[in-house]
Amino acid sequence: MIMEALLVGVILFIASCLRYLLMVGAYYGVVYVFFKEQLHKFKINKEFPEYNMIKQEIYWGLVNNINFFLLGVALYFLYQNGMLKIYTDINEYGWFYAIAIIPVLLVLHDAYFFWSHYLMHRPWFRKYSHHHIHHMFHNVSPWAAFSVHPVEGFIEVLVRPIILMLIPLHPYTIAVFAIITFTLNIIGHSGYEFFPKNYATSEFTKIKSCATFHYQHHKNGNYNFGLFLNVWDRLMGTLHPDYEKDFEESSKHNPIEIPMNTKSGLHSLSNLFKTFRW
Repeated sequence: MIMEALLVGVILFIASCLRYLLMVGAYYGVVYVFFKEQLHKFKINKEFPEYNMIKQEIYWGLVNNINFFLLGVALYFLYQNGMLKIYTDINEYGWFYAIAIIPVLLVLHDAYFFWSHYLMHRPWFRKYSHHHIHHMFHNVSPWAAFSVHPVEGFIEVLVRPIILMLIPLHPYTIAVFAIITFTLNIIGHSGYEFFPKNYATSEFTKIKSCATFHYQHHKNGNYNFGLFLNVWDRLMGTLHPDYEKDFEESSKHNPIEIPMNTKSGLHSLSNLFKTFRW
C-alpha cells in the first residue's frame, strides 16, 4: 500500500510539473516571445523582468510541486479509508450539480486563500511561511504564478483535501476546477492587462481580480490579498485605494467595454438580437 501511495504521489508530481511547464510556457511564449512587440502596449510595467529573475521564478515554481507529491500520497490514503467524497457515476448527482458546484469551489478556495495569504503578511507568520520568496518578484511574469516556498505551497494546497473530504465531487469537476484555477493564476501573474477597460468598475466584474490587482500586491504587500475575487479585500479595507485608477491606466489600450450595470447589459443584448433579425 505504501508503494502504491508513493507511486500516486510521483505521478501527481510529474503531472503538476508538466502542467506548469507546458501551460505557463505556452502563455509565456505567446505573450512574451512571439507577439512581444504587438502586445507590449498591454504590459502593466513596460520593462520586462530580468532573465535571472525568470529563472528564479521557474526554480521555485518547480520546487513547489513537491507538495503535489505529498498531496497524491495523502489523497491515496484518504481514498483507501473512504474519507473522500469523490464519486465516479456522473448520474449520482447529475450534470447540473457537477457544473454548478465549480463557482462554489472558486468562492471557497478564494476565501481560504485570502485569509491564509493575509496571515502570511503578519510578521509572526511571514517568517515561518517563507512568503518573502514570492515577493522576490516585483515585475512578475507568468512563471511567478506558483513560485512560492514549499512551506507556503503546503499551506495553499492544504485546502484541496479538505474540500474533497467535505464536498462530493466528480473527477470531471475536479479536472475543470484545476484547469480554471491554474489558468486564472497564470493570467493574474502575467504582468499584462487584457481585460476590458471598465472591468474594474462594471457591476458584472468589479468583484473579480485581474493582473493589475496582483501586480499592485507585488508592488505593495499591504493590499490585495485575494486570488480570484476582491470581495474580502473590499470587506476588510485592504483593496488598493488606486485599484480602479491603475486598472484604467493599464487597460486604456483595450477597446472592449462590458456593460456597467444590468440595465445597460440587457440593452446591449437587445441591440445584439435586433442585429440578427431577418
